[in-house]
Amino acid sequence: MTEAQDGLVVYVVADAAGVRFLHDTGTALRVVHEFGSHGHEGTPGKLPAGATPADRDRDAFGRVVAEEMNGMVGKAAGFVLAAPAPVLHSIRSHLDKAATAKLLVGLSKDLGGIPAHDLRTHFDIPATGWVLPG
Repeated sequence: MTEAQDGLVVYVVADAAGVRFLHDTGTALRVVHEFGSHGHEGTPGKLPAGATPADRDRDAFGRVVAEEMNGMVGKAAGFVLAAPAPVLHSIRSHLDKAATAKLLVGLSKDLGGIPAHDLRTHFDIPATGWVLPG
């Protein structure tokens, strides 16, 4: 296991409205990529029989976010994911094995409305950095 204190860890902050991918500068988190939940093509996974259109939309968005994370596996040393419980569950259910293995922390928190420069204080970042897989 290794430790990282820099931008190798990708912070993913999502809610029903969108997602931000951020890197830690040491004093604040900086947005490196973001997009809203609308206007993205995503196919929901298997849903229960009584699923509502909102359930389908949330699951489809969760798949889009997970696919983005799955595509970052080769570049990211690890992921810290924060989202409200339903969104968190949707994203996690669509992560592939490699991305799941790099998930350092999954927080059931709604941080979507907090400005990026104020987000760092909402994560319990170890002083020596995250212990990374591998």
